[in-house]
Amino acid sequence: MKHDFTFVGKDLAESEKIYKPSMTYLEDALRRFKQNKLAMFFFWSLLVMFLFAIIGPYLNKYGYREMNTDMTFRFWDAESLKAGYYFGTDNFGRDFFTRIWAGARVSFTIALIVVFIEGVVGTLYGGIAGFFGGKIDFYMMRFVEIMMSVPSMIYIILLMVVLGPGLKTIIIAMGATRWMFMAMIVRSEVLRIKEQEFVMASIALGANPMWIITKHLIPNALGQIIVRLTLDIPQAIFSEAFLSFIGIGIPVPLASWGSLANEGYQLLQRGPHLFVIPALLISFTTLAFNIVGDALRDALDPKLRK
Repeated sequence: MKHDFTFVGKDLAESEKIYKPSMTYLEDALRRFKQNKLAMFFFWSLLVMFLFAIIGPYLNKYGYREMNTDMTFRFWDAESLKAGYYFGTDNFGRDFFTRIWAGARVSFTIALIVVFIEGVVGTLYGGIAGFFGGKIDFYMMRFVEIMMSVPSMIYIILLMVVLGPGLKTIIIAMGATRWMFMAMIVRSEVLRIKEQEFVMASIALGANPMWIITKHLIPNALGQIIVRLTLDIPQAIFSEAFLSFIGIGIPVPLASWGSLANEGYQLLQRGPHLFVIPALLISFTTLAFNIVGDALRDALDPKLRK
């Protein structure tokens, strides 16, 4: 029993000494996130992948469109490795290592911009609906429910058909549909937070509603917003990959993981690595973001604070 307690002395000042340093909510959340070894592994893995997406295309002497017809469908044979084709070559003799990381740059760019649009639009829309309530909330959320009654991929495909394939079109189409899920989450958080005393005091003092939303409500819902955005990044990457896989995604000569997987699938018998490598990277990235998102959700949950 004596090992379960620590004597701090008889002196009053000594007994009131704080032996555990105080931490803010975010500091404690960061501490708990770091304790999750699996999440930290995937977090650092994602950072490495982001780094390679930036510098990867410059690590080799071959451009992502540069062709060598004498070195087609090569993968890890002595000649291709000696020539610097670390991930082999495709049907045109293009360096697949360079194309993979050039594709990662496009896929990550689409996902991050789409998630940024989703975060800004969805947070403001849900915050306004939840704060004002009444008829404003009723009509705003009925509009969201009507839009969500049709699968978002149908809207995306229709916009792609109307606007034509392209990087900007994919970003516009995905950003115009994905914010609705964020709006529902933010609204539910705002409805819970706005009944608390500090928000009621600001309302009683006549504070501007947009000031209350941006200074009180949204910051206190930030945990759920961050978790949702983290989990939506792999969904955006997978959606782009699906669009490219069915032929209405990134047009040539641009490359993304989805377009590379689509090209590799058509050449699966002659060059299986052309499909396997981008498919594995998409799967790994999706898994990594999901695990990091789950760890963030646990770390930001005040109920689990110790």
